Amino acid sequence: NGDILVADSHRNGKNNRIVRFAKDGKYLREFGTKGSGPGQISEPHTIAMDSQGRLFVGDRENNRIQIFTQDGKYITEWRQFGRPSGIAITADDTIYVADSESGPDTSAHELPGIRKGIRIGSAKDGSVRAFIEDMESTASDHSGAEGVGVDALPFVDVDRPTRVAFEAGIEQP
Repeated sequence: NGDILVADSHRNGKNNRIVRFAKDGKYLREFGTKGSGPGQISEPHTIAMDSQGRLFVGDRENNRIQIFTQDGKYITEWRQFGRPSGIAITADDTIYVADSESGPDTSAHELPGIRKGIRIGSAKDGSVRAFIEDMESTASDHSGAEGVGVDALPFVDVDRPTRVAFEAGIEQP
């Protein structure tokens, strides 16, 4: 309907909420409070919608994706996509999740033993089908892919240049 949804917060942020505005910019409502329980958010870093209109929130500090209705009703959470910094969902409900922070501990609540990169799977059932590893993920000054966009081919574009190895068995040009 043209409404605008905004993930409002970042590291050590105070808001930790999703805000909804009308297409003319008028504030409508918000949901979310700081925390780690179901429906609570800590560092909402990215949002996307699937074909059913469900809202996927990258709850980065809690190392999960939370799924809500557009009005903020909690549905479920997924932890198999790493520490989400960026989410893109295509029309066929393929989900691409950029994880820019898993790996060596930088005191930001990273997941030990999980690698940085982009996980590709299904927004319908939460399965992970492929992984594009960030080959520079162990460098101390490296953050990794923060955002992800996908076109119809699919061509994956990240908002930071990085070397990647595609482990999905798909031929590359």
